[in-house]
Amino acid sequence: MGEINQMKIFKFIFVIPLITLIIIFQTFVQNRYLMASDIRDGETIFRNVCAGCHVRGGSVVLKGSKSLKLSDLEKRGIADVNSIKIIANDGIGFMKGYKNKLKDGEDKVLAQWIIQNAENGWE
Repeated sequence: MGEINQMKIFKFIFVIPLITLIIIFQTFVQNRYLMASDIRDGETIFRNVCAGCHVRGGSVVLKGSKSLKLSDLEKRGIADVNSIKIIANDGIGFMKGYKNKLKDGEDKVLAQWIIQNAENGWE
C-alpha cells in the first residue's frame, strides 16, 4: 500500500509537471517556427485565395472570369510576375483585389507560382 501512495506522489511531483513543461516547450517552438516563416508558399496562397474562382489548371468557375492559362495571359499582356502581382493586390475586371489577404511578399510568391504553372501547362 505504501508503494502505491509513493507512486501517486511521484506522479504528481515529477511526471505531471514534466509533461506540462514538454507541452509548453513544444507550443513555444511551433509558434516561433510559424512566426519565422510567415510567408506561405504559392500553392497554399492560391488554394486559400484564388482557387474559389480559378480551379484546376487556372480554369475559371464564374462566367466572365479569365483563365490563367499562359496563352490567355499572353493575349492580355499580363504573362509576367509584376502584372500578376498588381492584379493579385488590386484586382482586374470582375476580380477584386486581395491585398488585405496577402501578407508582405506573398503577392510575389503567388505571382511566381502562377507564372510557373502557366508555363508548365497547369499540370
